[in-house]
Parts: sequence; structure tokens; C-alpha cells
Amino acid sequence: MINGTFIEFLHHNNKETTWNEQTAEFTDKMWAQKVDEMAEIGIEDLVITCVALNYKSFYPSKVLPRWDIKAKDPLYAVLHAAERNKMRVFVGTGFYGNWTNPFEAFTDETVRERTKNAIEELALNYGDFRSFYGFYWPNELGIEKDGHFPQAFIDHVKECNSFAHTYLPKAKTLIAPYGTNMAIPDDKYVSQLKEMGIDFVAYQDEIGARKTKIEELNAIFTRLKKAHKKAGIPLWVDMEIYEFEGEILVSKLLPGDFKRIEKQLETLLPIVDRVLVYQYLGIMNKPGTSAFAGVKESEKLYTDYVEKFQPTIKPKFSRFANKPL
Repeated sequence: MINGTFIEFLHHNNKETTWNEQTAEFTDKMWAQKVDEMAEIGIEDLVITCVALNYKSFYPSKVLPRWDIKAKDPLYAVLHAAERNKMRVFVGTGFYGNWTNPFEAFTDETVRERTKNAIEELALNYGDFRSFYGFYWPNELGIEKDGHFPQAFIDHVKECNSFAHTYLPKAKTLIAPYGTNMAIPDDKYVSQLKEMGIDFVAYQDEIGARKTKIEELNAIFTRLKKAHKKAGIPLWVDMEIYEFEGEILVSKLLPGDFKRIEKQLETLLPIVDRVLVYQYLGIMNKPGTSAFAGVKESEKLYTDYVEKFQPTIKPKFSRFANKPL
């Protein structure tokens, strides 16, 4: 079953999204309700894709001006609701530059300093939440054609880890790289994993992106499992539950066919330590939810999933349940 999901206040690529107009109108209470909705079906981990986008912040910040959205502080709302539900949150610390140019985040001194200041600000303002489990580094580079991580990306991850542990020493860190089917998990690859000092790696399975076929997943993730065992790092997957309406990256993200998603889960669950999905928000909706985001078909995907996995979903009872946002 699904252990966690990415969640975003606005989707970065307007060509793909069907829900930005809806989530821009979410109140803080609606964000909390959305988290409750996810918790109901057993989701335990939330990965906030980013807390800033296009040089604006989604929370009250001194680093960047604030987005003009209805919620006053959706980050607080998500962390608060996650705490009530005993969930863990990875806060995506980006994008503090141009999201389409990750190299800027690696090399531009202004963006790097902005990122450091944001991590400090997030730690000071939200670090007391027990649900604040760690950070996600969203400025991604894919695994290259030689089967390994670019050194620039490794250096970026190391730098961000250092920032994080300066202000929140116990914070865990997560990356979700693409190019998964090109990985060559040899000794060099294991060495790179260790060098990064990352706690969790959730590889994009790239099924929704049409880069990989389901029948290839077993071999790809079995090889990665061996490398991660040598490196001492859990193996997670960022499983894509969407499909593109038309051409990839320039058409709408729609709910994937549940039979396809079942096959993804059947293949990956015996191999990986944890299944994250991209993403519940916009792709799945509980029928009747007051915090609806996406298209009508998202309700069917939710219903199909719950009908299949309901027997394995454990209800959560939080001692904070009587303190809604």
C-alpha cells in the first residue's frame, strides 16, 4: 500500500496542472482537511514539494515575498494537521531560484545564500513541530547516461544537508532523483550514495512519465536494492500514479488507471522499503471532500484504491484529535 505522498501548494508547471486554481483558493482549514483525508487511508509521510516558487513564498517569510493565495500559512496548517495524525513531513526547501534551472541552485551564490537563510527560517519558525521530520531537496538532477549522479548534484545535497543539520541537527533528508532506469549501481554508485550523506532516496519509477515499462521495474529496483544495502541507506520509491493527457511535460496530469497502479505496487512492494507517490493531491480525492483538487476521475482512483487496500489500512487515533486547526 501507499506509505506517503508528495503534496504541493501550487504545481510548478502550469501546463501540467488541473488543480492550481483550486488549491490557490484553499483556506488553512481546507489544507488541514486534506491532510486528514490522506491520513484516513494510511498515508504516514508527506513530502512538501516546495515552500517557494517563482520567487514567492507560500508561508510568511523574510526571504521572499508571499504568494497571493487564500491560506494565510498553509505550511503551518499541513504541519499542524500532520502532527494531529502522527504523520511525518519532509519540508521541500526550494525553489529559491529559477526552478527550471537547478544548476543555478548549485552554483549561484545569491540562490545558495537564500536557500540557507530559508532553512534557518523554517527551522526557527516550524522546527518545534514533532511532525517536522526533515527536509526534501527539490532541485533535482537526473542520474546521467554513465549511470551515476552528477558531482554538482552530490555537492549540492551535501551543502543542503550541512545547512539543515546546523539548525535542526536531528532532521532527516530526502531526495527523489529521476533517470532511475539509467542507474548503474556499482561500487562508484555506492560510494556516491555514501558521499551525499542522505538519509532516504525515493527514486522516480517513471511509469507516468513513460520512460520505463512496468515489466522493467523489478530488475531496476532489485539492482538498486543491492547498492542501497551496501550503502546502508533505505530504498524508497517515488511511484507515479498519474498519466499525461497528451504529450509528456506539456499536457495535463490525470489520474492513472488503477489496474496499472496495482501492477506497479505488486512489483515494487516486495523490493522497496517505502512507497511514496506523486501524488495524492490533484490525482486522488475522497468523494464528497470539501477540499477538492483535480478532476472528477480522481474520486474513482481514490475509491478503487480504498476498496482494494482497506483491510490493510490501520486507522490512526491521535491524542491531538480534539484540537483541529
